[in-house]
Amino acid sequence: MLRPHILLLSGLVLGGAGGTCVKLFAPNHLMTLELLRWFVRPVEQLFLGVLFLLIVPLLFSSIVTGLSRLRGKTGVPGLLATTIIYMLAVSISAALIGLAMANLFRPGDGLPAEVGRQLLALHTPHFPISLETLVPDLRSANGAVMLMVFISIAIGATVPMLRKHSGRWLLTGCEKMFTVSMKVLSLVARFAPLAVACFMFDFTVVFGWNLLIYLGAYVAVVVTALILQVVVTFFVVVWMRGDVSPFVFLRAVQEAALIAFSTSSSNATLPAALKVAETDLNLPGRIARPVLGIGTVSNQSGTTIYIAVTVLFVGQFFGKDLPIDRQALVFAIATLAGMGTVGVPAGALPAVATVLALTGLPPEGIGLVIGMDRLLDMFRTLVNVVGDLAIAVAINREPAVSHEEPVLARRKSA
Repeated sequence: MLRPHILLLSGLVLGGAGGTCVKLFAPNHLMTLELLRWFVRPVEQLFLGVLFLLIVPLLFSSIVTGLSRLRGKTGVPGLLATTIIYMLAVSISAALIGLAMANLFRPGDGLPAEVGRQLLALHTPHFPISLETLVPDLRSANGAVMLMVFISIAIGATVPMLRKHSGRWLLTGCEKMFTVSMKVLSLVARFAPLAVACFMFDFTVVFGWNLLIYLGAYVAVVVTALILQVVVTFFVVVWMRGDVSPFVFLRAVQEAALIAFSTSSSNATLPAALKVAETDLNLPGRIARPVLGIGTVSNQSGTTIYIAVTVLFVGQFFGKDLPIDRQALVFAIATLAGMGTVGVPAGALPAVATVLALTGLPPEGIGLVIGMDRLLDMFRTLVNVVGDLAIAVAINREPAVSHEEPVLARRKSA
């Protein structure tokens, strides 16, 4: 029987190849449109819909059960503090890599002016330009996910302080919720290769690869910076801090990485990431569950790189190189945005427009790259998810949080 990541990779390749052929030979054919309408997009929506339905029970149960298995007065604060420190360090590294690559290779200098004007004319989105856009509205679905994380952390931290019967009842209920959700995920995972093929087919039929001809330098810089984030930052994290071979780590995370690449959503990939963490990386649930749950909304280093490179790219195209103080502003905002941008497709676009305005660049410059955002979103989401798993591996080896005794085990032995 073929391994899941091989099936996913096969779906990725077949969907991309099929979509490319259709884009070249029959992009507007009636059968193509009907195939997209009645099969490809319904499969996509059904797959994503089930994954998003699993997010709430998985987020709540994973964070509560993970935190409640740590010591109430030392384990929870230690885990939360260590997680935030790692995520901040990873985000800082991403911002430095993005700025360095954009300054070194200057992708904005290679875009012909006439092509740039055509792209700007095609894409004239309006985005608000205040810092408030970096904070998700709690009334929205994305804000609700972030609110759920905060509530779960608060409940998980207080479970060990509850009376014995009440705490055990809540913890047992959350464990059952997590188990049921993972069983549902195992059923959904059987259809993941088909869904991945549909995602890639849809992308290539609608967008094609022609924009790569014009924006090849920009795309190459972003993708190279994302690769460096994995090879330099994440490998150091898992090897030096987690004592795990980078190659073993990469083999273990392939399934979650491919789903992240296809769906462009860290939120939708959370179920697969939890499965990979506990099954393939053998991480204890008390660490993997809360770290991945928090990382879904607080660890978007791929987005940090995207923001940094895109802002400098737009400035270079308009002939407005940013001085060091403005680049310091880009560094600060990109770092913070990487720790708070919602994990949904196109979630970074408002942040990019905001940084453009704050640095004195025209926000409409985002029209230069919005056509390639879907492709780059796939790459940066992959990096975001791999980063969550790398941090979980490292934290598992931290003395402050790795040897905490499970709450239920202590109670049974008492």
